[in-house]
Amino acid sequence: MGYAESQAASQYNGLCITCHVKHRVQTKIITAKDPGMSATQRSTENVFNKFQDMLVTTESITNIRIKARCGIITTDFHYEFQTTPVIKRLWNFLRKKPEKKSDFLQQAIEMAMLELKAKAIRLDANAIIGLSVDYIVLGDFKKNGLIVSLVGTGIKI
Repeated sequence: MGYAESQAASQYNGLCITCHVKHRVQTKIITAKDPGMSATQRSTENVFNKFQDMLVTTESITNIRIKARCGIITTDFHYEFQTTPVIKRLWNFLRKKPEKKSDFLQQAIEMAMLELKAKAIRLDANAIIGLSVDYIVLGDFKKNGLIVSLVGTGIKI
């Protein structure tokens, strides 16, 4: 983190601007409604818009004009399953309250995609083409979770 980013990080709980925006995207907080935005808030809004407007496609050859290739971007996300204590599961069973089922693979891919977009923005790319999504099951599926791996090429259009 450079000097300017470390100075800006003091306003964002120690996070760089890209990580702060990634956190905002995860929690879906929109500061556009905040009164009187400062210059740093406007710059985070620009990065926030880059996250939302970024083109991500699995095609490697699209009908777009590529100005520059920024490089290959990779990320891995380790998804761990949340375990509920036995007593809580028993209590829910006795109350006949069903367990909540979540789409863990979709959540893991979304979190990995946020990290991939953050890395693309750091490379000054505004699109990702040739996206490849792989996942690896670790050991015992319910105990160890899975790893989602994303690979793509960052480009400027």
